Amino acid sequence: MDHIREPERHTPVVAETDLLVCGGGFAGVAAAVCAARLGARVLLLERYGFLGGLATGGLVITTPPLDNGINREIGERLRGRGVYVPCRDSGEEFDTLGMHAIDPEFVKYELQTMLREAAVTLQLHTLVAGVAREGRRIIGVLTETKAGRQAIRCRALVDASGDADLSFHAGAPFRLLRKPMTLMFNMVGVDTKRVLSRIGNLGRLRDLVKEAIGRGDIKFTLGTDTDFGAPGVNAAQLVYDDEINVWSGNLPGIDGTDPVELTRAEMVTRDHAMALAAYLIAKVPGFEKARIEYTATQVGVRATRQIVGHVMPSARDVRASEGPDTVAKPYAHDAMRIPFGALLPQGVENLVVAGRCLSAEDGILGQLRLIPVCSATGQAAGVAAALALAQGKAPAELEPPAIRKVLASQGVEF
Repeated sequence: MDHIREPERHTPVVAETDLLVCGGGFAGVAAAVCAARLGARVLLLERYGFLGGLATGGLVITTPPLDNGINREIGERLRGRGVYVPCRDSGEEFDTLGMHAIDPEFVKYELQTMLREAAVTLQLHTLVAGVAREGRRIIGVLTETKAGRQAIRCRALVDASGDADLSFHAGAPFRLLRKPMTLMFNMVGVDTKRVLSRIGNLGRLRDLVKEAIGRGDIKFTLGTDTDFGAPGVNAAQLVYDDEINVWSGNLPGIDGTDPVELTRAEMVTRDHAMALAAYLIAKVPGFEKARIEYTATQVGVRATRQIVGHVMPSARDVRASEGPDTVAKPYAHDAMRIPFGALLPQGVENLVVAGRCLSAEDGILGQLRLIPVCSATGQAAGVAAALALAQGKAPAELEPPAIRKVLASQGVEF
């Protein structure tokens, strides 16, 4: 590979903090808020100009119940605004999961408000570009912004980037996965009563599209069926009566950390989203006056780097009865539990991971990337980091029962 030699540089340190959280999705916000509530000085970095991660930037705006710990608080705040409601007429899969629809604009606002109330410092439009290490500890993070390259000193970190960016830059071991990607879009002006009278539930849009592909009515080469928990072609009714959220098919085999491949994914999935919307408007009764309200800011990436943690739980492990090392329980009425070692990358002492890039076997990752799990692991990671800072320890030196005790005081039901 050809290279360009860069001159030595002295990067200005623009901020110092106790805990640096990278990634402003549900995992990162949960980590930052819950750590700050324990007295930690917290700075959160986010690459976009808004919070919410793929829930807002990717229009992943249907979620299993937000009913435990920080999830319950977020759900209650959104419910109070009338923008967190059970999904209606969206098919058996959604009914089984108890899926709820959320309004992404209010999610952005509520998460921002929660950070402000917890006195978390927020810096948007900031991309993590590297780390500075001393031995097994990260002492600072290098960023790229419109102001140029900058550095932030810190004592502890939470990697909530979704792609294990901090872990990668720190040299922690990881696996790279290539799972289906989907571009989500919202349609408004849908006469949902007519649509439902025609097809029964919105989940049956998949069958209509498969039939149309067979007849040659639509040029559509993306996957239409479920893969890695991704429903292929599907739709769900949202908070507002004439608005639906559409999954525009699965694009497999893309490396979500490669900008060239990601560019291809954005273009291919956008082509298919437009073709799918045009077909629905032209051929499905109830869509005649519909239009695309907006497409997601980015293609929905479901998995990229997964850390190799102190443990790598299986589906059986996370579905088992509570173990001594449990620190995250995403749902109040579901047995899913996540051990602390799944949040601890190898080889880096002061880093905890939250969200979809945690350590686990492939068979359970499709369920561990969902919003409530991201928030729950974020809460656990933030609490662990704050406790480690207060006690002068590395997070791995903490006892999980001590972490659970604090989590219980923050509303987590184990």
